[in-house]
Amino acid sequence: MAEKAIPTENKTNTGGDHDRVAIASRLPDGTPHQTNDFEFIGDQQVAIDAAKHQLREQAVSAKDVELRGAGTAEADADASKPDPEVQKLIDAHEAAAKSAEGKAEAEVKSRSKG
Repeated sequence: MAEKAIPTENKTNTGGDHDRVAIASRLPDGTPHQTNDFEFIGDQQVAIDAAKHQLREQAVSAKDVELRGAGTAEADADASKPDPEVQKLIDAHEAAAKSAEGKAEAEVKSRSKG
């Protein structure tokens, strides 16, 4: 069975209406998977909380892959060995998560009307 292609960029609105969403769907790199001119609607705090959660999880996962190759064959083979750099990873995760949460809040506020 053929694998489904994962989109890598936002759609461009070719005129007319634009996407209005309560919670954004995300591309693998974390960018919103709506047209470039999309707008958040509904409760702004709900959208902020959802975007923070989405971007936090993605940032932490990306940091894991970057720092120790989590999810790679080599990392999976060594999964039972103690990791002497756990605190380094935790610190990097927290920094990435904090940065992602700030990005999420700014994104929702900049695309909310009213």
